[in-house]
Amino acid sequence: MRYARVAAIEEAYAKAEISQTLSPRDHMYNTGPDWYFTVGADGMRVVFRALATSAMAEPKRILDLPCGHGRVARHLRAAFPRAEITFADIETDGADFCAAEFGGQALHSQADLTRVDFGGQYDLIWIGSLFTHVDASRAAVWTRHLCRSLAPRGVLIATLHGNWSREVQRSYGAMIGDGEWQRILAGCDATGWGYAPYPDTPDYGVSLCQASAVLAMASRVEGVRILGYNERAWAGNHDVLMLEARDRMEPW
Repeated sequence: MRYARVAAIEEAYAKAEISQTLSPRDHMYNTGPDWYFTVGADGMRVVFRALATSAMAEPKRILDLPCGHGRVARHLRAAFPRAEITFADIETDGADFCAAEFGGQALHSQADLTRVDFGGQYDLIWIGSLFTHVDASRAAVWTRHLCRSLAPRGVLIATLHGNWSREVQRSYGAMIGDGEWQRILAGCDATGWGYAPYPDTPDYGVSLCQASAVLAMASRVEGVRILGYNERAWAGNHDVLMLEARDRMEPW
């Protein structure tokens, strides 16, 4: 996408009114309004950066997964007012809220993403804080599945727990119990991707990744190219993987 076009979209977004409507079930809002809205806005800076390095035109179909109750969704709508947006989440109330409040389609997801039909191809797929909660095998399978829902030149953006998350766990508020965290550290140090489930939620937990392991996983996804990997790119916290639906083995 041409830098000038991305700059124009970003300029219009900076002037747009961001919806302040909140769901009473939005558990992400417990961080407070300043952090909540800042994190959502910073997600757009990640999106603009990815688009600027891609070969696609302006996104017309967007998938937000998991959308929650709109921390990033409200910003996607402000930045791309004419786009068709699908809001997907296993929390059906969140998907329904986003579709009704921000204009779009709700998609009720499932614990196994490979069983979800995402309903066509998307120019942009935003995966905010999903792979941060699953093991390496699921992340790899889900990445391949989601990339099949990318339109030609489409962009997929996924956030992950990288090295900074070690300091978050140690100094800024534990994401999981110490016993589980030691298992995560051991797995990460041994294979590049550590994971342990939450004690009361066996399907989800906390993951910790090394960039090399994430890039190795992405390099095995057929039909895409790695646009980039940025450490602490989302809100100074999550690492970000960016993929583009262009075959890396496309002939000259």
